[in-house]
Amino acid sequence: MPSLSELLDRLRASSSNKFQRDALWNFGSVAMLALCGFALNLTIGRHYGAAPFGVYNQVWAAYIFFSQAAIGGIDRSVLRAVAAERGDAQRMSAVVVGGLLPAIALAALAAAAFWSSRHALATVLASPDVALGIEAATPGLFLFALNKLGLAVVNAAQRMRAFALYNSLRYVGMVAGLFVIIAGGFASSRIAFLFTFAEALLFVPLAFEVARVVRRPTTGAWREWAREHLRYGAKSVASGMLLELNSRIDVLMLGVFLADGPVGVYSFAAFVAEGVFQVLVVLQNNYNPMLAEHISAGRLRELEALVQKGRRTTYALFAGVALAAFLGFPVLLEVLGKPEFRAGWLPFGLILAGMLAASGYMPFAQTLLMANRPGWHTLMMSSIVLVNVYGNSVLIPVLALEGAATATGLCLIASAVALRGSVERLVGVRL
Repeated sequence: MPSLSELLDRLRASSSNKFQRDALWNFGSVAMLALCGFALNLTIGRHYGAAPFGVYNQVWAAYIFFSQAAIGGIDRSVLRAVAAERGDAQRMSAVVVGGLLPAIALAALAAAAFWSSRHALATVLASPDVALGIEAATPGLFLFALNKLGLAVVNAAQRMRAFALYNSLRYVGMVAGLFVIIAGGFASSRIAFLFTFAEALLFVPLAFEVARVVRRPTTGAWREWAREHLRYGAKSVASGMLLELNSRIDVLMLGVFLADGPVGVYSFAAFVAEGVFQVLVVLQNNYNPMLAEHISAGRLRELEALVQKGRRTTYALFAGVALAAFLGFPVLLEVLGKPEFRAGWLPFGLILAGMLAASGYMPFAQTLLMANRPGWHTLMMSSIVLVNVYGNSVLIPVLALEGAATATGLCLIASAVALRGSVERLVGVRL
């Protein structure tokens, strides 16, 4: 008969093996993202050119920003609560229903605001086609919010294989949507319709996923969870918007200072860099429910050991990924066949350098959210965005594309420093 220590060792080994298997599935999802992202960039760049590509990315930047208002942080509240309540099917059902109803209302309001902002944003960015792109993307924004909640349920249940497949479906849907646009003879200003196409495709299976969790009848407990989700969301929604805004500040500020062509060149480099960053997002998605469970149970020292091991592994992994991406970028440019995009290689390298410096901490970037400290997370994100805006405003007029990339890289490093200090002080965990 095995001893208690042997049983614990086996349990840890089993948990570690599951984490590795789940991570591998989600790295496969990243590979699909890279393949689909390359197909999108190549097709848009070759078929439409740099200026429409710049318009598409400016619409995308606005879309991502409004998408955070559309879900209002409810998805993170649902993720945290479902991960903590996985042993109680009735409470899990109440958690999900309590998140679903306010999510629908917020999604509708955000979609209406996105639509209403189209002409103002087009004027600020001096690009009339931005308004047309927003019109095409608005239905997708509404569905995106509901899909975020569905993905949060899958993530919290640690069904990471399903999570990987659903994310892959979104990427495939975007590529399929682009080919629908081209085949249908849509104007280049309507490229952003691919968001609507992809989210509609993803919505159907995720609706079944949510239905699986709420199949048991719930009581008035869902109302209490609705209030809790709204409280959490009110404190964290700004952080989600700031996070997405932070990832698009460079593109938006380049749109203010430069014409659509250079913005398109930089957007290509930034898009590829964001694809590389998904390696860290995969790890973050796998660690989030574990963070919520450990913090909720008070197992902080055990969590510190987990984090320290994960940080070392992440640095080693991402160093190889970043080097391969930097050396492979010229190959992408040759396949693209558009000489004007070559100016994006140096900015790409500068962004990668910042990612590498901060990479060990990025899988744990949402620790405060998982620790039910959404207000503090928002304050931390506010400081990071201010650093990014300041850096871009100073460096873009002097260094143009390289200035935006340098500011973005430095902001990533600053975010790692802020994260480590905040989590140690507020949660009592050393990252």
